[in-house]
Amino acid sequence: MGRAGYDAGVEIQYLLVCDYAEIVNGKLYLMGGGWDRYDAREVPTNFRLAVAAGVRIGWEETNVLNPVRIIIEDDDGKELARIDGTMQVGRPANLPPGSTQLSQIAANLPLRAEAFGGYRVRMVAGDGERSVEATVPFRVYEKSG
Repeated sequence: MGRAGYDAGVEIQYLLVCDYAEIVNGKLYLMGGGWDRYDAREVPTNFRLAVAAGVRIGWEETNVLNPVRIIIEDDDGKELARIDGTMQVGRPANLPPGSTQLSQIAANLPLRAEAFGGYRVRMVAGDGERSVEATVPFRVYEKSG
């Protein structure tokens, strides 16, 4: 807990794999969300993948730059894509003391899978000992028929 008992951390509330995602006026719009299987006729295969994430920012973390990293990798840890950035939410005058706020991220990426098998989206938010991590696995299967 931070000063005066306020929650001082960051928390990844959701991490989704989808076909398309965007944030407009604080709302998440997505298509084909929540999948964990991609069917391909052959490998290597090129496909599009979107990542949607929501990070809950604690009262003490407002007005602070928080690092964010999203990595798409195979089961052996080989990176297919990486996004490094920061997020920062302000503290509006009408925000009740101790409130948390949601910071959302949407990224649409072209990917190339070299083999059938397991992959994952891994997200790290926050800094140092107070960083948090979430992982969402997905598989590339050989399409039958």
